[in-house]
Amino acid sequence: MNFTCQRPEALYGLLLLIPASIFAIIKYMKVIESYNKITIKEEDSIEAKRIKRFPITIALKSVCMMLFWVMLVLAYAGFSWGTYLEPVQKSGKAVSLVFDISYSMQAEDAPGGISRLEAAKKYASMLISHMDRTAISVVVAKGDGVVLVPLTEDRSVVDTLLDSLSPQLMSSVGTSLGKGLKAALKSFPANSSQANTIWFFTDGDETDGLLESALSECIKSGVSVFLIGFGSERESKIISGDGKTPVMTALRLENLKKACASVMKKNAASHISDLQVSYIDATEPGSALELLESIKKKTENTNIYSDADEKNDEFFVTYELKPVQRYKIFLGIGIFFLALGFIISELNPDGIASRLHKHSTVSIIFLLLMLTSCKERVSGAGTILQSTWNWYQQRYNDSVAGFFQTAYEADLIGDELLEQYAVYDLAVTYLSQNENDAALERFAQIVDNADSSVKYATLYNCGIIAYRKGDFESAAHYFREAMKIDGSKINAKINLELSLKNSEKEARAKENGISQVSETNDSDTLEKAIFERIREYDKRQWKNSEKTEKSTSTMDY
Repeated sequence: MNFTCQRPEALYGLLLLIPASIFAIIKYMKVIESYNKITIKEEDSIEAKRIKRFPITIALKSVCMMLFWVMLVLAYAGFSWGTYLEPVQKSGKAVSLVFDISYSMQAEDAPGGISRLEAAKKYASMLISHMDRTAISVVVAKGDGVVLVPLTEDRSVVDTLLDSLSPQLMSSVGTSLGKGLKAALKSFPANSSQANTIWFFTDGDETDGLLESALSECIKSGVSVFLIGFGSERESKIISGDGKTPVMTALRLENLKKACASVMKKNAASHISDLQVSYIDATEPGSALELLESIKKKTENTNIYSDADEKNDEFFVTYELKPVQRYKIFLGIGIFFLALGFIISELNPDGIASRLHKHSTVSIIFLLLMLTSCKERVSGAGTILQSTWNWYQQRYNDSVAGFFQTAYEADLIGDELLEQYAVYDLAVTYLSQNENDAALERFAQIVDNADSSVKYATLYNCGIIAYRKGDFESAAHYFREAMKIDGSKINAKINLELSLKNSEKEARAKENGISQVSETNDSDTLEKAIFERIREYDKRQWKNSEKTEKSTSTMDY
């Protein structure tokens, strides 16, 4: 179980307890001094009992307030332990090519008598030629990991860099495969909507043992990793970086397979079926095809929410391991101490069992509501609120993931109200992305007995979608049904009138189209008759003029 703290600098806030404790002690001493000066005439009177309890009350209330502050600081620090699966919408593909450029890759035991690094470059070049519409980054690993080329679709830049790969590119000593993986992980943008994959070209020879932990970190970030082995398992002699010392090296096949199996076993309980950590032997027939198929499978996921657009980008949902934030636990304990402090200050020793004042009763009721309320619904409402904020910031991928998660969890616990709001928000997000068919599919899932506001908004948005498609008759129907639920909405009235007018224009245009065809046929017949009469008249006129010209010409001659 990983125990992490998101903001450790917040723990400096606990230093404020030092002056607060000094102030509380001084105040308590003054109270004790004043108490000793008070002369009590009747020891059994109500006032006498209150005065005796007052120093203890002050001390206990001060302790409760300090504990409340401690819990508040711990909640803000962002402690987390445990993990959960979060659905994330992905679009497109991105692959980080990581090259082990340590001196062991100079061993010439690859097929054809070439070095392991040279074989890795040729192998990668062949893969790149078949990776259309895939963003690629290039990382080199030696004693450290460095991103040489950030994510790009420019193949010429990557091909040019491959030719220059050599151990001389980095001066750091040793081989850290784990640092190379972490550098590749950082090459992917934060909150990326692409399906990310790492291909690591290596012989498995490392000096710091960080490979397994780095593989686990990649899986938790939703990134698949493929370790591609080069070289022979037979020991080969090379010269180390100092140019003098001979070193024996080989393909550490068992180490690579053991690391992959260990990571997959640890994450088997998470049921992340679309993420994997695998070893692939570069010399095996079909290994390159297996790598290319691995990135294609990600876009063949069954959870596709929209058709391919002009770039043939596909949307699908995958799952990532996220740490469970535990700030709610500290906030709950802090509120408990805060309420307890008020209860202690309001305690009245009189009456049966030291009855509580009205304010104390309210504090207890508030505390019970906080501690016994439906945890699932509160958590789902918080996720919807966060996803709605992401929607206003136009981070639609994050919104879809949050709404989808809330709808799924609400369906598991049978909370119809929470599920309806989550499904509605999911549909509206699709509508904002112009994914009309996906939005209609989600709107159809909202039941008839839904809340009136949700039902009105559903019908109204269905009308918007129908209007966009040019189906004005259906749009008018949806707007009319929405007005039956809430007739005070001006927008629904305006859109209903527009839909009716466009529907009438469409019907009138069809009628005019039919009459225009018939009128055109009649007019064509009339025009032909007129032209025939004109042609005959012109012909007679030409003949008459021809006779006149002949007689005139004879006389002139």
